[in-house]
Amino acid sequence: MLRALRIFNIILIDSAEITFEEGLNVITGETGSGKSAIMQSLSLIAGAKVDAGVIRKGCDKGIVEALFEISNLEVLKQLLTDAGIDFSPDAEELIVRREISENGKSRGFINNQLVQIAFLKKIGEHLVDIVNQHASRYLLSLDSHRQLVDMYGNLKTDVDSFASLWSEENRLKRDLSALVNGESQRLREIAICSHELEELHQGKIKEGEEDDLFLEYSRLSASEELVERSSGILKALKSEKASILQLLHSQRDNFEKLMLLDSTLKDAYTAYQNATAELQEIGYTLTSFQGKIEANPARVNLLNDRLKCISMLKRKYGNTIEEVIAYQTAAEQKLERLSNIDIEIEDLKEKVASIASSTDAESQALTLKRQETISRFQKAIVTELKELNMPKVEFEIDLTPQKRSATGNDGIEFFLLPNVGEHRVPLKDSASGGEISRVALAFHAVLAGKEKRAILLFDEIDANIGGATASVVGKKLKEIAAKQQVICITHFPQVAKQAKIHWQISKVEINGRTSTQMLLLNPKDRKLELTRMVGGVPLF
Repeated sequence: MLRALRIFNIILIDSAEITFEEGLNVITGETGSGKSAIMQSLSLIAGAKVDAGVIRKGCDKGIVEALFEISNLEVLKQLLTDAGIDFSPDAEELIVRREISENGKSRGFINNQLVQIAFLKKIGEHLVDIVNQHASRYLLSLDSHRQLVDMYGNLKTDVDSFASLWSEENRLKRDLSALVNGESQRLREIAICSHELEELHQGKIKEGEEDDLFLEYSRLSASEELVERSSGILKALKSEKASILQLLHSQRDNFEKLMLLDSTLKDAYTAYQNATAELQEIGYTLTSFQGKIEANPARVNLLNDRLKCISMLKRKYGNTIEEVIAYQTAAEQKLERLSNIDIEIEDLKEKVASIASSTDAESQALTLKRQETISRFQKAIVTELKELNMPKVEFEIDLTPQKRSATGNDGIEFFLLPNVGEHRVPLKDSASGGEISRVALAFHAVLAGKEKRAILLFDEIDANIGGATASVVGKKLKEIAAKQQVICITHFPQVAKQAKIHWQISKVEINGRTSTQMLLLNPKDRKLELTRMVGGVPLF
């Protein structure tokens, strides 16, 4: 429901705050007093197009702000959540603001978060429904007619279930068509997979292989250098002429005698002996190493070819051996699927046939439920219209087969027979403002409580009707307001006297400027306003 509406610099209103309550809220006032500013403001909140002319003369910006309570609007709350709009689940309040600049541009805000106007319009459908004698969204399209029948019959779950099945059936059919019509592409992919797998299988690549091969290749390819350098060291250590070990051995006796002459050289002598022993060990190690060095050019060439093969496979199928192996596994799976596509096609055909059978059954069940709903809906609307002083009216709903869509197989259209003996008229083409007003009101009366919307705004829906009918309209609005907050702009005291909250709108002149003022009427002032509306004759 709408808790409060704040308006700044819109038409004749420079500043106003209007509060509303549950039930029927009415706004009355003389013609031209500014009642249209209320409707304009709520239209802007609901995402309507901007006309810079709505801004009060001399002002550079107009602002409209509305505070809504959205506790029972689950679809709206989901839209807000999906869009990342912050709102308190506990407070369940929503502040919607629209700012209009003098150049005609506007900005929308929800809970102080900037939003696109298109999104504002989308959530506006769940906040405000504006009904007047010229247009009601219920009367404009055949799709709306179908929605009304489904709403009255509580068929949303049935429609959603059918739509889900229908969507899945179409998806499976697209997949099947792609497989059947993609034969040439399938053959090309089989050829590509087969060639790649042949190359990969010939490569016989293994995890860890590359490191081992490279180590062996490095050792074999450096065999000559290894022999040459190790021989040079051995020659220095062990050659027959002036080798390091010979020199050390030859001076060992001298060092031993030095130590005997001076005991302080004992540690140095021990180190001398250890160094000699370690150099001998180095010689033994290098001699053994030389014996293991393999000079095998053929093996080097073989290793080089293998490393080149691995490098080529990595360039084509992955940066690492692990990625190449993973690519091979995926290619094998793909080739198996492509080679067995006939099995997949048959499987898809079975799935399509199964889900098509379910879809047919649900569409037929939905049609039967709509037929039963239509019978009750027609009677309910006629009852309401007769109470609204259309005693001879007939209301008919045609259900005809149509091309299947997400909503089923049914085309639904409303027809009105306002006069006995005349042709019936498609409701969307009805020309009488009074008839449209009463039909729209009948719809809302029948659907009261089923429509999940914050407020219903009736803008002079009682125009072009007589006083007796106005009394009935007032009672109907009160009945609707028992289940759904209603705001009504009216000229009829018969309607206004049914209200729980009554606002009077009037024009005043202050400092040479005309302004609109809003006054929440107390019981005494309300009686005066109703008397004014009835032409000065007390209504009570």
